[in-house]
Amino acid sequence: MTGVKIGIGFGLWKFGLPQPQAICEYAERAEELGLDSIWLSDHIVTRNPTLDITCLFAMIAARTKRIKMGPSVLTLPARHPVHVAKTYATLDYISGGRMIMAVGSGSDLRDLEASGVSPRERGKRLDEGIEILRKLWTESHVSHHGEFYHFDDVTIEPKPRKGPLDIWIGGKSDAILKRVVRLGDGWFPALTSPEEFRRDMDKLMAFGEEYGRPINSRESGVLLLTYINEDRAAAGRMAAPWLEGLPIPREDVAARCLVGPVAECVERLHRFVEAGCVKFVLRPVCQPAEVMSQIELYGAKILPQFV
Repeated sequence: MTGVKIGIGFGLWKFGLPQPQAICEYAERAEELGLDSIWLSDHIVTRNPTLDITCLFAMIAARTKRIKMGPSVLTLPARHPVHVAKTYATLDYISGGRMIMAVGSGSDLRDLEASGVSPRERGKRLDEGIEILRKLWTESHVSHHGEFYHFDDVTIEPKPRKGPLDIWIGGKSDAILKRVVRLGDGWFPALTSPEEFRRDMDKLMAFGEEYGRPINSRESGVLLLTYINEDRAAAGRMAAPWLEGLPIPREDVAARCLVGPVAECVERLHRFVEAGCVKFVLRPVCQPAEVMSQIELYGAKILPQFV
């Protein structure tokens, strides 16, 4: 399969925050090496230090020219969609049309609770929020009166440069797959295996037929926790703090991450490609001091195998 794209993900700095200059250098080097996109992990309340991703996008936009950017994924129900529409339209403007939107209902319920949102409402709020984003990015003098949000005669200017931002939806439950079909432009799961990706893509295509909305199977991507090291044991030790506490059995983690020698990581990516996935986000799970060397490996050892 041709047209494989590889991006890089940042966030949840378990080993400490890198300096702002280092984050800029990560982004600049990723662009120089030909990586496709940068994805920032969105959290409001966290156990580890995190940075507001809209601030980071603005900083990265000023230091790069080509590479695309998006949240992985934005907890939309924790925010008012009018504010989100304005912020991301502005980011799209200052980046020269490089923003992609990816949203989810919220994997950390504390983000919702801290924002005064009941976790029980998150699915419905996500649906209504996506509807509002699309309206505000395409229309003027918008009025909306739904279950959760009410406003009249709202116009967002400037609107995104190339029309409404593509909205990708994270997750992999049947309810989420149906939401992708009804409301999304793309599907963005994490912690999935090639076999699970193929199974869920088949479901997605079937739901598309059921809802009368054909699905483009290429509009999907997978986020993979990644640490490349020819010493498999050392790779496992580095990644271990990241993998602890994941919502899957420990013995199932390996098939859902890229941790180990280059050849093994490339082979696993090929299995995803064979399953129909053409877009990947590799998130380094390592000390900040090693992030740049991981980016170099992605550009020198991984990307050439698929371009």
